[in-house]
Amino acid sequence: MDKNRDFSSVGIIVNPLSGKDIRRLVASASVVSTHMKSNEILKLYAGLAAYNIKKVYVMPDYSDISRRAREQYSTKIETILINTKILDVEETTIQAAKEMEAKKVGCIIVFGGDGTCRLVSKHLKETPILPVSTGTNNLFPLNLEGTVAGIAAAKFCLLKNLEKYSNREKKLEIFKNNELVDSSLVDVVISKTPYIGSRAIWDINNVDEIFISKVSHEGIGFSSIGYSLIKKDLSFNRGVHISLGQNDYGNPKKIMSAIAPGKIEEIEILGWKEFSDNKKISVKLSSGTVALDGERTIEFNPSQKISVKLNIDGPYCLKVKEILSA
Repeated sequence: MDKNRDFSSVGIIVNPLSGKDIRRLVASASVVSTHMKSNEILKLYAGLAAYNIKKVYVMPDYSDISRRAREQYSTKIETILINTKILDVEETTIQAAKEMEAKKVGCIIVFGGDGTCRLVSKHLKETPILPVSTGTNNLFPLNLEGTVAGIAAAKFCLLKNLEKYSNREKKLEIFKNNELVDSSLVDVVISKTPYIGSRAIWDINNVDEIFISKVSHEGIGFSSIGYSLIKKDLSFNRGVHISLGQNDYGNPKKIMSAIAPGKIEEIEILGWKEFSDNKKISVKLSSGTVALDGERTIEFNPSQKISVKLNIDGPYCLKVKEILSA
C-alpha cells in the first residue's frame, strides 16, 4: 500500500439519495433524511477537528449537506468542494472518488449504503475507506455515530500505519463474455427481469440465482438467504452460490428470509454451495439483469454470457476497533 499520503487531509463522500429509494414504497425501509445526514457530518467534523485534521475534500450535492459543518468549523478545518461536472448522480460519486484518490488523502469517509460503497471502491486503488451506513440493507458499511467516525478517521491518519489499521475486503467480480465489467461488495443477484428499470430489486419471484460474499446473522436483504442456509460466517476466501426454484421432484427446500425491512418471504431453494476465490461460475439464465448490492445494473442477452468470481483483493477499509484502541 502507498504510504506517500497526505495524512493531514481526508475525503468525505455523502450519497444525498441513499435511504430514499423505492424500497420505502414496496417495503418498510426507513427514510434517511438530508437533515439527519447533515447532523452526522457536523459530528464527523467535531471528531476530525479534535484530532488535528486540517483539510477536508467534500463531494458536492444540491442540498449542500456539508454546509453547516463547513461553516461551524471554518477556523479549524479547510474544506474544499470537489469540482464535479454534475450533481446527485453516480458520475458525481465517481468524479469525487477519483479526485480524492489523486489527492492521496489519508482516507475517505463514505456515508451511504452497500451500493455507494461499491461505487466509491471501484475507483480507488489503495486509498482506504471508512464506510458509514445511511442506506437500506447494509452489510458492508458500519453503523457508526458521526463523532466516532470522525475520531476513527482522524486517529488513523495520526497513526499512519496502513498495514496494521486497515485491511482488504473481498468483492464479487462480474464478467460478460469473459471481460470484467463490474463488481459488488456483498451480493450479486441474477434476475429474470429484462430491464434495469427502477434499479432496486425486491421481488423474489424474479430472482434466479444469488452470489454472496458476506453474510451476517442480523443481516437483511438477499445475503440473509445465505446465512439462513449456511448458518455461520463465511471464511474470507469463500462465497456462497444459491439457485432458486423447484427441484426435479417438485419439492424444494423452503426457508423464510427477510429480503427487505419488514418484508419476509418464503424462498424456494433449488440448491446451494460454497465456492472459493478465483473460481468463475457461469450464470444459467440466457438473458435478464444483474443486480449489484441490491441495484439492477447490467442487462444481458443470449449473446452475452455472464459469470461471477470472488476476489479477495477488494478495497482497503479502516479497522475501527483497533484504531480506537490504539
